[in-house]
Amino acid sequence: MTTPRAHFAARFVAIPAAVVLGIGSLGCGVIDTVRNVVDTAGILSEFSDRLGKAASLTYTAEYRIEGSDSDTVGYVQQPPNSATVKGDGRMIFTPEHMIFCGPASGRVTCQKAPNHAAAAGDPTLVAGVAGPGFITPEVALGMVAIAALVPDADVETSERTIAGQKSLCADVTGIKDPNAGPDEVAQDFSVCVTESGVLAAFNGTTDTGEKASLELVSYSDRVDGSAFAPPAGAEIVDVSVIQS
Repeated sequence: MTTPRAHFAARFVAIPAAVVLGIGSLGCGVIDTVRNVVDTAGILSEFSDRLGKAASLTYTAEYRIEGSDSDTVGYVQQPPNSATVKGDGRMIFTPEHMIFCGPASGRVTCQKAPNHAAAAGDPTLVAGVAGPGFITPEVALGMVAIAALVPDADVETSERTIAGQKSLCADVTGIKDPNAGPDEVAQDFSVCVTESGVLAAFNGTTDTGEKASLELVSYSDRVDGSAFAPPAGAEIVDVSVIQS
């Protein structure tokens, strides 16, 4: 079954082809459109560069999710390993394995599957641990890259200090599939990235009206290696495909 978050990511992945077709149908207005794309791309390139740098960082980040009164969500990275942690829930990615842990029947159970793609993260599986409102750095990077290609996108930048980290922020509006109907909702979002490249904040609305929103509350350049292993006492089940 397709989750709302998988649908969210799929919608953004589908936009580039529509953008190309839209530009081709604009006729004499294409020069202004291309100029806007270039300007937007120039502004967003720094965000892409920063988020891209984070892939090589070792760090621990704690995020508060808007509308959630439960535990914060932790994102732990020590390349090539990464983990999303919330309470007893855990989604671990290593080059060899993916491990998905969560409470089941009064105990913590972990599914362990081969990571054939050596993936850095899977938004659908991560959402199964973090819950609604969380977005991974990889998805944020993808959205920034897509926004840079949308002809009518507008960007306003600002600076903030979030969890003690100086951050560059962008409010992106006007992201819309040019071939969509008149009732299509623009998929606007805001994103903040620290100087080192860590995702500091994100707030976005999907085409279905679902919100994803998080903000960094603590940051450290150290990690606890136990984050990349199942919790103590957890039951581990070997599977071929993880079911979230």
